Parts: sequence; C-alpha cells; structure tokens
Amino acid sequence: MGKVIGVIAEDYSDVAVLKELIKKISLRRPFKVNRFAGNGCGKIKGKCHQWAHTLNRQGCESLILLQDLDTSIVGRLTQELEDALRPCPISNYIVVIPVREIESWLLCDPYAIKQALNLRFLPKEVSNPEAILNPKTKMRDIVRVASKKTIWYLNTAHNHRIAAEARLEKLRKCQSFRPLEQFLIRVF
Repeated sequence: MGKVIGVIAEDYSDVAVLKELIKKISLRRPFKVNRFAGNGCGKIKGKCHQWAHTLNRQGCESLILLQDLDTSIVGRLTQELEDALRPCPISNYIVVIPVREIESWLLCDPYAIKQALNLRFLPKEVSNPEAILNPKTKMRDIVRVASKKTIWYLNTAHNHRIAAEARLEKLRKCQSFRPLEQFLIRVF
C-alpha cells in the first residue's frame, strides 16, 4: 500500500494539488492521502489538532498542514498553526504556507499551464510568482490571454491539472515550496 500521508488544507482543490506534487516527489512510489479540508482558512486553526488525531488513528505516518499566507505574516501564521497543532499526535509533520496563495506555485511553470489547459499560446514566464499580490487573479488573466478568451480559469477544476504538469525545477523558484519538497524527500 505504501505511505499514508495526512493532509489538512483549506479546500479539496489544495489537497488535489498536493497529491499531484507528492506523486512527483515520491517518484511514483505508492502512497495514500487521508485528508481534511477547512473550506477556507477559518476552521483550520480551530480544528487542526482534532483532525490530526483522527488522521493519526487512520494510520497516517506523516502530516502536511497547508494554508495560504494571503495577507498574513509568515512567521506569525506559522507560529499560530504550530501552536494550534501542538502537541501533534503525528511526530513527522510540516506546516506549509504558500506565499499569498498556492496558485503562486503553479504560476512558476508556463509550460504546465499551457499543457494542462490546452492553451493556444505559451504564457509569459512570471519571474517572481511569490511577489504577486493575487495569484488567482494573475492566473485567470494569463489563461484568458493565452487562450484568446476561450477558456475561463477555475482554480477548483484546473489547479490539480496544472500541478500534474508542473516541473519540480520550476516549482523550486518559490521559496515556500522548497520545505515541502525536502519534507517529502525525507518521507519517501
């Protein structure tokens, strides 16, 4: 069966993105993901400890808690999430905070965007995706231009497809992605 990884994230589309990224980093070794989604960031702090206990009972050996930074401060949000999780019943865990939104990671690879959405044109490369204030809006605009306004970007439908096409060397442009990759390398 392979590794059993617990994921706590804002929504199920984030879980789907993580599953695709785990596939890449695990080199296709078998794994299973058990998950909870907070339907936004509001529930995560209040429920993550309880969810971590449930995931532990379900046999999860590792845990990824993922929440977008949005407009928070990285250090403060990390500490708040660590405190809410403590004591974590799963000793092998990581708190991952994509800068602004998880879409900043996906903006790293224009080829992946083109392939996943079958766009007419290759989007322009975004030099520093983590500096974009609203990555979802940027992705929407990129898709509109590269599709000649024939495809409407929808994060819940498209993000996991982009993640499936994304290349690790491009994702590494985002500093907030690197700890996740290192964690998963240790897990596998």
